[in-house]
Amino acid sequence: MSAPDLSVIVVSHNGREMALETLRSARAGAGPVAVEWIVADSGSTDGTPEAIERELPGIAVHRCENRGFAHANNVALRAARGRYVLLLNPDVEIDRGTLADLVAVLDLRPEIGAASVVQRDGNGRLLPSIRRFPSPLRDLGEALMLPRFRLLQGVGELDVAFDRYGEDRSVDWVSGAFLIARREALERVGGLDERFFLYSEEIDWCYRIRQGGWEVRHLPIMEITHHCGPSSPERVAELARSRVLFARKSFGPLRAAAIRLALLLGHLLRVVVIAPWSLVAPGHRDRVRAEAMGLAVLAGVLRPPLSARARADVRRSRDQRVRPIAP
Repeated sequence: MSAPDLSVIVVSHNGREMALETLRSARAGAGPVAVEWIVADSGSTDGTPEAIERELPGIAVHRCENRGFAHANNVALRAARGRYVLLLNPDVEIDRGTLADLVAVLDLRPEIGAASVVQRDGNGRLLPSIRRFPSPLRDLGEALMLPRFRLLQGVGELDVAFDRYGEDRSVDWVSGAFLIARREALERVGGLDERFFLYSEEIDWCYRIRQGGWEVRHLPIMEITHHCGPSSPERVAELARSRVLFARKSFGPLRAAAIRLALLLGHLLRVVVIAPWSLVAPGHRDRVRAEAMGLAVLAGVLRPPLSARARADVRRSRDQRVRPIAP
């Protein structure tokens, strides 16, 4: 069979209804393009893979252990045959444009190795999906909250110049909620690094794609809604660990250490600032706990709970499968 134009990959882990809605929206927004649909289910316990197979039988569902977002995507990438592959979060809906439009643009611009589109949250607000690679100065700027001031918007990693999100732009990296990559780039740099359990795998992928000689671009040809809820303390802890892992992998030890110190400072300042408010505003307590967990991970006194719990579950499941039958 000839290769499809596009392989759309959705990684699911519970969240059955949202995953189904994402797939319905993506299929409705495909347009005139040959699409291969792949779901990698990462150990769901709520019947997500069965529900997808029941409602959408044309989608290939691969079940795998919960070894992280990168691992599940790689399971799907090994099965994907498309000229392009799209990593699509299971909490995304397409609002404007089609996947066919996106493929047509990429066909005309072979220098682009990876790209993303305009992203908004569930309330229609623009999400800062364009990012700069980390550096000690940028992370220090984020720690001190300097990008909140208009004249210092370029100091941090997030590109918060929202008036420029309507422009076709070359960028360092883009949010992985909607990330399309060219087959040739994938074959050159490989899949996602599975040392990242959650977060920063897309930074690393874009970094390697750019090092391979391709551009990473923001293409405002489409708009999506990313229903990203507030980050839990466990997710903030996982993010802290992933950001340090990327710095250590990609930069020298001195630069990586400086980035880690800037991240530590950021979490510490937020704990100090927010903690007093949490005494009178209980709604801030989860934020304090999240910043404290991130601080503890960076200080080396706490293992990120999500990846640690998942590894324990995988080991437990394997032990049960190989447990000898009692005489």
